[in-house]
Order: sequence, then C-alpha cells, then structure tokens
Amino acid sequence: MSHPHPDSTPAQPHSEPFPAQAHSEPFPAQPYAEPHPVQAYSEPFPAQAYPQAPPQMAAPMMGYHQMVPPQNGIGTAGFVTGLLGLLFSWLGIVGLILCIIGVSLSGVGISKANKGQATNKGLAVAGLVCGVIGLAIDVIVIIAVASVFASV
Repeated sequence: MSHPHPDSTPAQPHSEPFPAQAHSEPFPAQPYAEPHPVQAYSEPFPAQAYPQAPPQMAAPMMGYHQMVPPQNGIGTAGFVTGLLGLLFSWLGIVGLILCIIGVSLSGVGISKANKGQATNKGLAVAGLVCGVIGLAIDVIVIIAVASVFASV
C-alpha cells in the first residue's frame, strides 16, 4: 500500500524500481520496503524520544531589570575641583589640595564611565587633565617659593 505525498500526482501502482537480474548481482535483490505512514503534523516526533519534559524557567520578576540612571556626580565634581585647582594653583597649598581631590574624583569618574555607570567620561577626563596640569604648576610654585625662602 502506498501513501501519496500531498504535493504529488495520484498514486501509481506499486512496482519494483529495478527489475531483478538473475545471478548477475553479487547480492540478491532486496524487496522494496514500504515507507512508514506519515505521522500527524501535531506530533512530529514520537513521545518515546523525550521521556521527560524539559525544565521550565521561572518567569522574570517585574521590575528586577530596571535601568539605573547614570551617576554623573563624581565625574562632574572631579572636573570642578580639577578646574578650581588649576585656577588656584598659584596659591600653593590650596591649589595643591584642590588638584589632588580633582585628580582622584576624576579617576573614579572615568572608572564609572568605563563600567557604564556614568555617561560623562569626557568631563571626567577634562577634570583629570586640569588636575594634573594644576599639580604640575603647584609643584613648580612650591619649589620656587621654597627656593626663595631658602636663599634668604
């Protein structure tokens, strides 16, 4: 009994694909095997192939993956203190303290921006540059003042 394919023409009567030749083949001709009946489309694989159902994942909790707004305060504070340290670097110790605070806060701000916790990396880098330049000026001013007092 032959089952027609849905897209094929009407079924032809069953015939062997090749006529059997007497003793010319090294092995005897195999009888034509009837194809398995087409399974229903609702179950493409037999139920015995999967004895257990796959584990179900829990539904995600609502509100668990909410975005945290970026925290830009540390990078901004680093820029402000670095800029003030650069502006007041001629005052000696005041500029030195402001520059050290500006460099440290800007470093933390750059680190947070690299982790994706802040969006103001440029401002933090500007604060770091201002703080480093201010530190260099502070060191020069402190050395100059110390050399003046040492010569007196």
